[in-house]
Amino acid sequence: MIYADLSFLFSFYAWDDNTAAAQQLYHQDRRRPLVFTPWQRFELRNAVRLATHRLKRAKLPIRLAGGNVFREIESDLAAGRLKHRDANWLETLPLAEDLSANHTELPGSAAMDLWRAASAILLEAATSGRSTWSSAHWRAPPRSLRR
Repeated sequence: MIYADLSFLFSFYAWDDNTAAAQQLYHQDRRRPLVFTPWQRFELRNAVRLATHRLKRAKLPIRLAGGNVFREIESDLAAGRLKHRDANWLETLPLAEDLSANHTELPGSAAMDLWRAASAILLEAATSGRSTWSSAHWRAPPRSLRR
């Protein structure tokens, strides 16, 4: 399994300028299914709504239809391409703090990126190399920090 962050999921489902790259990466990487936590569900659905708002406000064409995106997500959940999983928050936050203490000063990791990485570790999703799409600087934490 692999933990994909919001930027990957948004590109994969909402048809933006990075959709082709997201789809290519998905098809090249055979670790399946993609982990889909309640946080990711909220974050993705909100990002689609926010993108729609921003496009309307700017009077730009809306290339995504929220209802269609949401139906595709539900279809992928039903088909098993996405799998609902949730890490224990009481374990995730201390691990994210450990990651911050040991890794933030050099690469400059944001708190949310550390929380996502901690979630991926606890869910035993892919954590080597790029554990999330947008965190190209992220390196897997030392085994001593993995739980």
